[in-house]
Amino acid sequence: MSNKVLIIDSNSVLAMRIKVLFELLGSEVEHIHYESLDADTAFSHFDVIAIAHGIPPEYFDTLERLSQHEKIILLAPKPENSEHLSAFSQLNRVLSNAIVIYPFFGNKEITGLLERVLEIGEQAQLLLPKVLLVDHMENRLKQLSVSLRGAQLDVKTASCAKEVETLIKQHQFDLLICDFNLEQETGLDIFDVVRQVHVNCRCLLMTSRESQVDMLKAIRQGVEDVLTKPVDENSLLQSLHKLWQTELLRRHNQELVERLQDTVDALIERDSLLRVIYKHTPDPIMLFNLKGYVIEANDACLNLFGLTAEELEAHSIFNLFERQSVAVLQGCIETSLIARHFDCDLVLPRNDGLSIPLMGTFIEIDHHGEIALAAIFKNVAHLKRKQQLLEEAKEVLEAEVQARTYQLQSAKDAAERANISKSEFLANMSHELRTPMHSILSFARFGIDKLKAKEAPIDKLNKYLSRIETSGERLLMLLNNLLDLSKLDAGRFPFNPSNNNFISLLQEGIEDVSGSAMEKGIVINLHTDDQSLVVFCDRDQMIQVVRNLLGNALKFSPDNSQVQVYLSADDSKLYLTICDQGVGIPHDELEHIFDKFAQSSKTNSGAGGTGLGLAICKEFILLHKGCIYARNSDSGGAEFVIELPKSTSD
Repeated sequence: MSNKVLIIDSNSVLAMRIKVLFELLGSEVEHIHYESLDADTAFSHFDVIAIAHGIPPEYFDTLERLSQHEKIILLAPKPENSEHLSAFSQLNRVLSNAIVIYPFFGNKEITGLLERVLEIGEQAQLLLPKVLLVDHMENRLKQLSVSLRGAQLDVKTASCAKEVETLIKQHQFDLLICDFNLEQETGLDIFDVVRQVHVNCRCLLMTSRESQVDMLKAIRQGVEDVLTKPVDENSLLQSLHKLWQTELLRRHNQELVERLQDTVDALIERDSLLRVIYKHTPDPIMLFNLKGYVIEANDACLNLFGLTAEELEAHSIFNLFERQSVAVLQGCIETSLIARHFDCDLVLPRNDGLSIPLMGTFIEIDHHGEIALAAIFKNVAHLKRKQQLLEEAKEVLEAEVQARTYQLQSAKDAAERANISKSEFLANMSHELRTPMHSILSFARFGIDKLKAKEAPIDKLNKYLSRIETSGERLLMLLNNLLDLSKLDAGRFPFNPSNNNFISLLQEGIEDVSGSAMEKGIVINLHTDDQSLVVFCDRDQMIQVVRNLLGNALKFSPDNSQVQVYLSADDSKLYLTICDQGVGIPHDELEHIFDKFAQSSKTNSGAGGTGLGLAICKEFILLHKGCIYARNSDSGGAEFVIELPKSTSD
């Protein structure tokens, strides 16, 4: 079961290093910001808790609950960060049982420390050195001892050789930190005294000038390092840490030597077990070099190839399989050795003409200093057959699904289109039928009421009847449009083309809408250079097209404006353009403006309409093998353009 680690951070880089190292050691890490702390934080759920520097003092009361936790790690700030250093010292006093990790520690050193923290049992306690600090200057001695104790070190102090002799008899010391020039002795003299009792004690000397120390003599005597005063806390801790790591390494090596024999015995026993498993496993296993020559094979492999061990070792693996399989295998060996592992499909031919499909798993190994490959073979004949059946069934199923999906999608699209058309039709027709019908009924009631009251002036009745007539004509036009569109869709609309003067029928269409133009004060201007322009067309249909387009232009044009009609022709075609000064057509609606029941979003201004007029125009123009399209004018308003063939031959 992995250790659970909680890291309480303040956006520190050292905390991120610790998190990564804990995860590399297989721990389950939860990384939180100190602002997430509260009285309900369950510290007891975690085996190790690491706390970064930079946490404000107001959170120390919450963290004080950790004083009884067995495994607390504090991440110290850099010495130059005085603000964080002061708060960290306060936190260190609150959690006096914590282990301190300094920013100058390397990843290897931190990893070793974390490994020891994560161990279970009595040996889990972190081993720290016992330090003997010797200096005849009382202030300096006190300052250094405070710094070392702040790093959770067990420190004893002395100012002369006599005090040292007393302490070494009472305590065990791992490190000696001593000033070189004492009042009556040198640091080397003190080291000799200590070494007489504690042989493995290591020494760190401090001097104001390196030239004062005979370095050759110091080294021969076993001094590990010499620091030049004044010694700052960071340098002292780094040197002390280095000495202690060297001592721990020596002790660790000694433990390794003692455990080596046990390890060798265990390896021999395990090797014997693996040899038994290798020999008797039912899976064929083979070891061969990069040239393909077989080094060793188990019994199952010998049975697979039908050869003895001597016969098989005389073969190259590249001679045992089919050529195509061998080419694939050689390519995999050349390209996949970097990955040190690959799989390859192989085919083993047999004397009876059949073949055995195999799946080979190849692993690169070191065989007496040379690269070799270990191969494990699996007979996959039954899997190949199942795979083939599955692929065939998959193809059939995919084809059926695609066909059914296409049918369903087509039906769905058709239903949606029908539903949309129905909704649009009902919405448009209900409005277009209700408005004139309401007008007819209203004015009819007005007339009846006047007659009953015997108050029926002729001018009033004339007005009511005129309104009824106008609404009736609107209803009739709507019904005619519906009937025309229905006949066009069914292909039963009468089509009687003949040679006609297009200018004449254009003028007739203009005359039909002149009343509506006069009501709005709109002037329709016809521009053409021709007096007579003969076109082979259905006269009634063309007049209706002109009438619908002009009516549409008048409907969207403001009062007292102009509608321009341009007519021109070349050898084969006639071109008619009708321009208004209205609101124009939104760009994204230009392609759909001729669809049945389609209306421009600009009709919300009150222009109204059924959305049938332009659709009928398009159908009539298509009957004449022409085209019609809409565009917006650069000067504002919309333009409808008709291109119509003049030919009378078809």
